Amino acid sequence: MAVSVLVACLLAGPAGCGLFGPAHGAPDPQADVIIDMGFHRFKPTDVTIHAGQIVEWRNISLVTHTITDDPALADFHADALLPPGVMPFDSGDVPAGEVFLFKFPAPGTYRYFCKHHERHGMLGTITVLPAP
Repeated sequence: MAVSVLVACLLAGPAGCGLFGPAHGAPDPQADVIIDMGFHRFKPTDVTIHAGQIVEWRNISLVTHTITDDPALADFHADALLPPGVMPFDSGDVPAGEVFLFKFPAPGTYRYFCKHHERHGMLGTITVLPAP
């Protein structure tokens, strides 16, 4: 089964947020933390990392999920939280068997959700500490 990898890099301030696909022939980025997306749940739900580390979400379920941290897209505003000055992000649909990688360069608390299952409680929190 082919696994599509999406890579996103969140940049603080006016630089914005850039989405990048994998470079052809280049190795995939190494994830520092792996989160499984199962039946209406992110597992683990709460993760602590350092700035600059990469989180990989793996869709191990049979349905499509998203990794979204954008208050404008949340059914409930409190389900999305970003550090001050950080641009919102949205993975788009991540089908069954695929992964999404995201690099967190800015310290702070990120509360994210799945757009398809937010009302079912599919929420997660990433606490990003300053780089060591």
